[in-house]
Amino acid sequence: MKYALYNTSSDWNAKNSALETALGIPNGQGTDKYAEISKVENSENADYGKFIMPVFTLGTWKCDDQFDSNELVDFDPTWNPLSSPE
Repeated sequence: MKYALYNTSSDWNAKNSALETALGIPNGQGTDKYAEISKVENSENADYGKFIMPVFTLGTWKCDDQFDSNELVDFDPTWNPLSSPE
């Protein structure tokens, strides 16, 4: 899995819609959407405030061919701060 980062939710939503069209989602077999929107919430991370798009590189929903490879990044565990158990 790789990831693409977007500056705005509208850019993220546009790409998500394009991916759903390319992948045939909804597929009538239980898949209703490609991804859930999420955001880099760690204010100390250089990508703070950007929207995270998961990009499957294998399997049924493989879609890395829909991106410029220069846009894709590896998962960054510091995107979101760990929350302590309550």
